[in-house]
Amino acid sequence: MKILLTGANGYIGSRLTYSLLEKGHSIIALVRDPKRFHPPKGDITIYQGDLLHLETLKNLPKDIDAAYYLVHAMSDEPDHFAKNDRISAENFVHAITKTTCKQIIYLSGIASDPHLSKHLSSRLEVETILKSGPIPLTVLRASIIIGSGSASFEIIRDLVEKLPIMVAPKWVKQKCQPIAITDVLYYLTSVLHHPDCFEKAFEIGGPEAISYKDMLLRYAKKRDLKRFIITVPVLTPRLSSYWLIFITSTNFYLARSLIASLKNDSIKTDFSIDAIFPRKCFSYEEAIDHALQNPSDLK
Repeated sequence: MKILLTGANGYIGSRLTYSLLEKGHSIIALVRDPKRFHPPKGDITIYQGDLLHLETLKNLPKDIDAAYYLVHAMSDEPDHFAKNDRISAENFVHAITKTTCKQIIYLSGIASDPHLSKHLSSRLEVETILKSGPIPLTVLRASIIIGSGSASFEIIRDLVEKLPIMVAPKWVKQKCQPIAITDVLYYLTSVLHHPDCFEKAFEIGGPEAISYKDMLLRYAKKRDLKRFIITVPVLTPRLSSYWLIFITSTNFYLARSLIASLKNDSIKTDFSIDAIFPRKCFSYEEAIDHALQNPSDLK
């Protein structure tokens, strides 16, 4: 199949590229700056375009069988990223409907809480926009993704490795359902042109729901590090974000988006995908082991 891959040079996209090529697919990688994209050898074509500017998509190949939408603007300023997400999704729908694409696959976030952060609200809005077009949409909603290079995992690693004592907001008691990058890639490739996955949204996650605090402490145990976490009620998202950028390599706006999302539980409540793709996903500890043993997570 000929597959359009947006966000091809991002964390998920770069890894998905390898998985799709291994399965014999042809890839059209849509990137803003080809100089920053270092594709593997294989049947891959680089298309330079910017989803924020519709005119750059006018020469998109028409003979596309499926498309992955892996674009998120959460690293932008809070006042801009939701608008940019909206414009990008609308431009994508406009361009992709002029092709022979038969399925769009979107990686979103688990968002069951009625009071969502701006980041999660924006992801749901993108779902709605992608669904508004005539091409069948498949949505995979994931919690925190564990893998070397994942923004969330790198924050966990930096915090635990560098801080014997952590002062954290009360939100670290909220729960999530971490999933290994290997499992995410399995689901992303498995739903491709699967007849039971058209016009469906699925939640994917590891085998257990744990608090963010437990994630930090269990990582510490894996690394044989003694760590203490003190929770306080007054650490605002802005202060937490400043704290993160001093300790980690995360930029401020990404840190703020991630911190704001901590107020929402991110737990799998829909298990319908298990009937289609029965799979024993990596445990959190197994996902950590894999991340530490595979620094790039790439072939």
